[in-house]
Amino acid sequence: MRRLPLAPLLPLQLALLLAAVAPEAPVSAPRSLVWGPGLRAGVVLPVRYFYLQAVNSEGQNLTRSPPGQTLFKVVIKSLSPKELVRIHVPKPLDRNDGTFLMRYRMYETVSEGLKIEVLYGDEHVAQSPYILKGPVYHEYCECPEEDPQTWQKTLSCPAKEPQIAKDFASFPSINLQQMLNEVPERFGDERGAIVHYTILSNLIYRRSLGKYTDFKMFSDEILLSLARKVLLPDLEFYVNLGDWPLEHRKVNETPGPLPIISWCGSLDSRDVILPTYDITHSTLEAMRGVTNDLLSIQGNTGPSWINKTEKAFFRGRDSREERLQLVQLSKDNPQLLDAGITGYFFFQEKEKELGKAKLIGFFDFFKYKYQVNVDGTVAAYRYPYLMLGDSLVLKQDSPYYEHFYMALKPWKHYVPIKRNLSDLLEKVEWAKENDEEAKKIAKEGQLTARDLLQPHRLYCYYYRVLQDFCMAWKQESEFTKRDRAARVIQKAWKSFLNVAVFQHFKSLINIRRQGEPRQILRYINPKEAELLDAAAGINVRFRLGGVKFPPEIYYKIFTHRHIEDLCANSPRDYTKLPAKHTSHIKSDNLQEEDYSGWYRRIENNGWRPVSDKFWKSTENVMVGDKKESEFHFSKLKRKQDIEKKRKIKKIEWMRQMYYTGTLEAKSTNHETLGLIHTATKGLIRAFEDGGIDSVMEWEVDEVLNWTNTLNFDEKKATENKQAQRTRFSRLLHRLLRTCSSLSLHDP
Repeated sequence: MRRLPLAPLLPLQLALLLAAVAPEAPVSAPRSLVWGPGLRAGVVLPVRYFYLQAVNSEGQNLTRSPPGQTLFKVVIKSLSPKELVRIHVPKPLDRNDGTFLMRYRMYETVSEGLKIEVLYGDEHVAQSPYILKGPVYHEYCECPEEDPQTWQKTLSCPAKEPQIAKDFASFPSINLQQMLNEVPERFGDERGAIVHYTILSNLIYRRSLGKYTDFKMFSDEILLSLARKVLLPDLEFYVNLGDWPLEHRKVNETPGPLPIISWCGSLDSRDVILPTYDITHSTLEAMRGVTNDLLSIQGNTGPSWINKTEKAFFRGRDSREERLQLVQLSKDNPQLLDAGITGYFFFQEKEKELGKAKLIGFFDFFKYKYQVNVDGTVAAYRYPYLMLGDSLVLKQDSPYYEHFYMALKPWKHYVPIKRNLSDLLEKVEWAKENDEEAKKIAKEGQLTARDLLQPHRLYCYYYRVLQDFCMAWKQESEFTKRDRAARVIQKAWKSFLNVAVFQHFKSLINIRRQGEPRQILRYINPKEAELLDAAAGINVRFRLGGVKFPPEIYYKIFTHRHIEDLCANSPRDYTKLPAKHTSHIKSDNLQEEDYSGWYRRIENNGWRPVSDKFWKSTENVMVGDKKESEFHFSKLKRKQDIEKKRKIKKIEWMRQMYYTGTLEAKSTNHETLGLIHTATKGLIRAFEDGGIDSVMEWEVDEVLNWTNTLNFDEKKATENKQAQRTRFSRLLHRLLRTCSSLSLHDP
């Protein structure tokens, strides 16, 4: 068999591949290496990450995972104990080559900063702990960097992107007016999938053109995420949401090509390419909404190379005819290839002939040594994930490409196969016969993909495309008067919303201040409410705070009386002291007393954020001019206040019954009404003349109980029955008299 050519490996990466260290070599925590963007406060990402290289005591990099369970761990804390921040820190991802990937997702902004401890067991690794001075922003903080150059430098963005330079070579200058006129006319019909974006003052606007624009959610989310991190240039552009690139005009044609942004390019098109929606969405939703992302793949590459199954593997839809050929090859050569179609849509008539394969988790793909990458409708969006694994990728020759394809070379990062798959089995057999060379190509491709597909590189790429797009304009931001007016309106509306939000939060605080403090605290934090002494008396205060908008609401507990801390008088834990004994040995080397078990005062009553659910029930609630209820420290006084309120409520009800009640309207028993008037009139007059204290509560209760015993409905029903009987007897009597008179005159 002909020996296929191999591209030379880079010296540094070749040394890393060959410098194998015994897996049982011990790890040296101080000598191990830690680096990455997640150790810089200015690098704001949905999921922050950094890397760790395990090094042994001799200073050699481990190229295989340390034996046993991973002992590396990461602990992240806020620098200020008063700042409560929620951070998700999963276990490190073992990349099975001596390196580890550390990730964490922040859900709140930290003002003071973060302290990141990287530990091997209980020992600090490298320069741990790492201090990130605040503020450290989370993903959804509207905190853009005003200087784009500073932002690019912080992210270590590459100076050049070959694919971007190639794409904009077709557009040395862009006529904005021509683009705005022609794109809707050519591509904005009902079958189109075009979105018109306008960026003004870092605010993003869009207008959909065509019927199939549901995928705008993916372009929206990445643009909004980018705008939260850096100020974007003012510009207008069109994004193609469809699979196929649109612009096929050549540069020398008249009229020339139009600049349209797409997720996939081709050799015969002129679209400007951005990272696909698949990898941007998985980056935004990593550790939350998706399982397969550019980071998680690196820690789930299956068994080691020697333990992988020596077969080529494929699973996918029937989105291209070559995939059906792949399944037929698998049926004829099961010892070399395992391929199957998991869903039929384009070639449904082939399902009975070829069969339908069961779905399999993507991480399980890497149980096989060789991965076959065949195009779908366009470039297969699984390709970046396959390259991040440690299997050898057999890539079909294709006219389609993604944003990073230009950096990958055949026989260096992957093994090419013909478009008609005629040499696929030959390449699989070559890989089996040349196992070490195949392993080197797989490793080289994996290392390159790890560098190209880092999440922060995606943000750099997006910004660079927008920046070059703006620079290629013939005229500098020739926006219409309507666009300028929209900018003014948006600024005014934003300031109005800010005021409205503050007023809403203020109304929420005022509503809660009118409640009983213990009940409020019992709702906010039941555990703290149980610790309070009822006789101490408390007051819950609220305030607005935080470094983001809208602000957060914080609360703090204040007491009206002094609370004596009994533990403060006996700081020593006498239960743990050793028994005293007499010694005649005198020595000047006296050991210092151990204070570790003593009681220490810790401030635990700072300003704490209130949960959002506490305020949900207050929306759309109208509050009158009620005064804030005072909470008296005396339990007896509080009891008297409750009885007084109850008495007022009863007398008020009695007043309504006396003046405007229903008794006078419905009852015809004047004797009963007279009794009620006599009983209630005296109490009401005493209450009006002498106040609430001039009437005892038992007197009110006695009158109410007596009136309750008067069943007016029953009495009225009895009277109605008697009246009906009287009318019936009279009618019967008249009927009998009539009948008797008729009988007397009958001839």
